[in-house]
Amino acid sequence: PGKCTVYSSVTTTGKSSNPNVTSGGDAISKSSMVFYPSWPASSPWVTAVGATRFVNQTVGSIEMATDQFGSGGGFSALWNESHAAWQSEAVQKYLAKGATLKGFPPSGTFPTNGRATPDVSALGEGYQVYVSGKVESVGGTSASSPAFAGYVSLLNEARFKAGKPQMGFINPFIYANPDAFTDVVLGTNAIGRDGLPFEYGFEAAPGWDAATGLGTPLFDKLLKAALAV
Repeated sequence: PGKCTVYSSVTTTGKSSNPNVTSGGDAISKSSMVFYPSWPASSPWVTAVGATRFVNQTVGSIEMATDQFGSGGGFSALWNESHAAWQSEAVQKYLAKGATLKGFPPSGTFPTNGRATPDVSALGEGYQVYVSGKVESVGGTSASSPAFAGYVSLLNEARFKAGKPQMGFINPFIYANPDAFTDVVLGTNAIGRDGLPFEYGFEAAPGWDAATGLGTPLFDKLLKAALAV
């Protein structure tokens, strides 16, 4: 049988002879953590969509960041704020709250000048779909993202009827119209895909946040703003 060279280099708790390998669970220093946002959502040339749910799962109540799974969000190490100037002011206001937010990641674990996600959110739980002739309840950002895309399609349809061109790249428009979104201030994305909590993550807060973005769309206000440009 072949020799496991990785195992042979990790012989003690803490750092091994290989400076890039660390083992030991709780012995790992917090400074070694690195937070990465989801790709391709972190590209500055797409609109990143997070997910929410109704509080107490009661339709019509206020919304919170979904806790069935961790709605992705964070700060890119590939793209910085120079590629996303349209969000810079909103993001910096969130970062200024840092230490006041529960579970906020330690300094050095993410680039504070990175392209930040999500941009917006939409409901991400309780979708009813047919699978093999049976109704199933599904959710995820793979549900909230196409839902938001549907809103944008309706905005473009209205613009076409008004003799205007399609909106094209929508992010600058979104951040210029924060009042066209319901601000979600409850919840966190410090949750794994299995719904279990993490020690650190990004909490929802007034204004833009790295859990729910600017919030969920208010279509009547979005439509009015879209027809005005």
